[in-house]
Amino acid sequence: MHKRKQLSKLSTLLLVIFLLIPNLALAETPNTTAAPITESTKISQGVQYESTNTIVNNEAQAFKQLIVDLNDPFTTIDVSIPTPLSKLATTTSQANAYTALGQQVAGAINGSFFWGSDQGYLPMYLIAYRDRLMNAGIIASGRDQYVNQPIAFGIDSTNKGKIDSYNLSLSFNHNGQDYPITSTDKHRSNDNLILYTPLYPKPTTETNALGIELVIEGVTGGTALNFGETVTGKVTKIRERNNPTASTIPKDGFVLSAHGEAMQLIKDIGIGETISITADIDDKWKGASFMLTSGPELVKDGKVNLGIDPNSDRATERAPRTAIAIDKTGTKVFMVTVDGRQSGYSRGQNMREFAEYLVSIGAHQALNLDGGGSTTMAVRKPGDFNVSLFNKPSDGRERSVSTALFAVSKAPVGTPTTVGAHLSKPGVYLKGTKGSVLVDYVMDNYYNPVTFNKADVKLSSPQGLISTNGLEFTAQKAGAGSITAQYNNATANIPFEVVESIHTVQPSSPSFEVRKNGSTTLTVKAFDAKNREVIFDPALVKWSAADSIGTITANGTFTAGSKEGTGSVTATLGGKTISIPVTITGDYSRVDKMESLNNWTASATNGKATLSMNSDKEPAFEGNGSLKLTYDFTGTTGTSAAYIDAKTPVSLTGTPVKITARVYGDAGNTWLRGRIQDGQGKEYVVDFTPENGLKWLGWNYVTATIPAGVTGNLSLKQIYIAQPTDSLKTKGSIRIDDLKAVFANSYKEALFKDTGLTFRAEGEITSLVNQGVIAGFADGNFGPYEELTRQQAAILLARALKLPTDNVTDPGFEDMAPTMTFYKEVAAVANAGIINGKEKGTKFDPNGKLTRAEMAAILQRGFKLPLSDKNHFTDSNGSFAKDAINSLAFNNITQGIGGGKYGPAQNISRADFSVFLHRTMAIK
Repeated sequence: MHKRKQLSKLSTLLLVIFLLIPNLALAETPNTTAAPITESTKISQGVQYESTNTIVNNEAQAFKQLIVDLNDPFTTIDVSIPTPLSKLATTTSQANAYTALGQQVAGAINGSFFWGSDQGYLPMYLIAYRDRLMNAGIIASGRDQYVNQPIAFGIDSTNKGKIDSYNLSLSFNHNGQDYPITSTDKHRSNDNLILYTPLYPKPTTETNALGIELVIEGVTGGTALNFGETVTGKVTKIRERNNPTASTIPKDGFVLSAHGEAMQLIKDIGIGETISITADIDDKWKGASFMLTSGPELVKDGKVNLGIDPNSDRATERAPRTAIAIDKTGTKVFMVTVDGRQSGYSRGQNMREFAEYLVSIGAHQALNLDGGGSTTMAVRKPGDFNVSLFNKPSDGRERSVSTALFAVSKAPVGTPTTVGAHLSKPGVYLKGTKGSVLVDYVMDNYYNPVTFNKADVKLSSPQGLISTNGLEFTAQKAGAGSITAQYNNATANIPFEVVESIHTVQPSSPSFEVRKNGSTTLTVKAFDAKNREVIFDPALVKWSAADSIGTITANGTFTAGSKEGTGSVTATLGGKTISIPVTITGDYSRVDKMESLNNWTASATNGKATLSMNSDKEPAFEGNGSLKLTYDFTGTTGTSAAYIDAKTPVSLTGTPVKITARVYGDAGNTWLRGRIQDGQGKEYVVDFTPENGLKWLGWNYVTATIPAGVTGNLSLKQIYIAQPTDSLKTKGSIRIDDLKAVFANSYKEALFKDTGLTFRAEGEITSLVNQGVIAGFADGNFGPYEELTRQQAAILLARALKLPTDNVTDPGFEDMAPTMTFYKEVAAVANAGIINGKEKGTKFDPNGKLTRAEMAAILQRGFKLPLSDKNHFTDSNGSFAKDAINSLAFNNITQGIGGGKYGPAQNISRADFSVFLHRTMAIK
């Protein structure tokens, strides 16, 4: 019995999905055993960059790391110090500002945490530089906090990486007695004693009147707090409690600011008395070039060792992360990031997963740095003087941060040894074809970029394959070999091959469309006998077109005639002739077939958005491709939007009256819109749906009207979905295909491939699709003559009547288990008394075909149609649904099948049910 129920459940589910709604793409679960894809580049003598895309615990992850070899005499690591302390800047800008002759930043990551705007963006934790305390910071209490232990990363006196605990001593001395200072240059809080120094970014302490402050001036030895040294000054002013004026920080001194219990430490000190300040650190940190505190600790002694409660929200959240790690010797440093919050690219990791990854790459000690939107990996590309952003921040842009860590090359200027160069057009060349080499960079033996004159780069071929003219060449001899690009003694060898003849020719597009009197330029591709693309001189192509459709120039520019029609253009190259079909359109221009992501990208406001191509399980409406926009608006406030952005605005080939597209909806009740601009750059928003109008599931044909008065050559900048209502925020995906510019208001297209504008039920089906009641198939067909099942009818009625499907009562059907897809819809219509069961109510028969009699009964019950005393059909007597059938006739919903008959026993098709349902909904 259990086995039969399971088989019934499976067959029902598959049949319903096939007949009623488009095929839904199954969520693709990443393969946990997939081999990682790793790219590696040496970017300085002692720094290696690696990028790894892999799957961890069924989640895509993108790691970036710099491996820094401190054994190299020209390699070290340094930290940026925000000046003033409140300054924020991107990691790349900090690195490029640091770069100078003899200190080239090869790569960089963001540093430690910083306060928000309410605390003036000050660093949160200790920073020391060249044995000087720059910021004392805090150590948080509570194992759920990121930094709850005093642990720092730094480069010690032997130029080795160190991750270790420390003991900071910060105190003042008065009359021979030492007293502890809470911290430096931070906003004072309860019971704090804060030392304000000239490093503080504001001229005053900005404190309230609830404390006492001593102004200390004339400090001997300067105001730098060097470890192990003491500086001394005299109290020149006292700000008493309840004085609202904050103390000014002297250029040659400090302010000691106390609150609460800490006031007891300074309340008896008077003007003119001497105060000494001392900062010190453990001997193991003495001589370090810098120290940067962060946390939590991730790895200790080569094993995962989380310095945070592993069950806390901060530890379990999957997020972008940044870490610094060292090997057992301290001579190898790992600067590591993992991107996150980007489904399909990189989900991000929790603390334990990140720690496990760090152990796997050789970390002996590791410390977490600031993550989330701050996570940044910057790398100097070969030949560049400055670093560039290499990861994909979760904000969609690089965030400004307080500190950054730099992998630094101090190598001197060396001898040019490496040339980076490539063919301007890669491929196999046809003999006689001209080409050129692009020189990307020249580097010396220390990987420093070399400034060079491209005219000094010489080309040659050891096999004599080319003749040269500067960086241009002509393929002169058939054969395989290379092209050498040489600058002084530095060279690059570029694989190169020349063929004698062409084997096949193909059009760049299998067919094309152009409007009446419009123009477009055609191209072809050539291939050799090994099916490799061949580069050739376009002037070798001979073009021709029939006079009846238009004309074509020697360079392949086709101009259509003034009549609509079809024909072909021929192209001849290397003795090979091909014919390319052409369609001359009058009312529309196909703007983009959406076959590629080349000109499209995604962005979001108050949400997340990613853009991809459709999968093999998601058929395009036209051609092979469609753009898939995946969005997540959940948990946000304010208007959310997910954008498909054109990298270059897409020409609408003039001034159309509307834009149309095929859109696969997700019934997310979002607002589908577009953004266009005219020739002067003025932008306009157009609507493909009303607000909350994207109600359908599956393919639909949508239209956006161009606003009146907009003229000139228009272009499309964006297509996007928006949701201004917080209670309707959801997540999902839509797909866009077959984008057209339409130039006649009368132009229309059929909703589905197998119906048509003149199809008898086109209007009714379109209305039901737009209301989200019915849908077509994933391939763009509707299946109008497919017979409807009882379960499909239940689903359609539940949607049309907007029946609640939560907390439904089990109707007790033996063949409808609560775990089955669409069980709730069946239960909802059964609970409402619309569709009854069979066999004394014990079974629903979900896969049974719905008869015309059953259709009449459920429509009459569901919409409570008035009954009729008149018998309208000769064949309805004896039918259980006689009254319902007469009700449909009485309410002008049906006229029967002809000859005075209704056909109660006949099965109902999808098209006919759509008509009857639409008419019924219209009168109610």
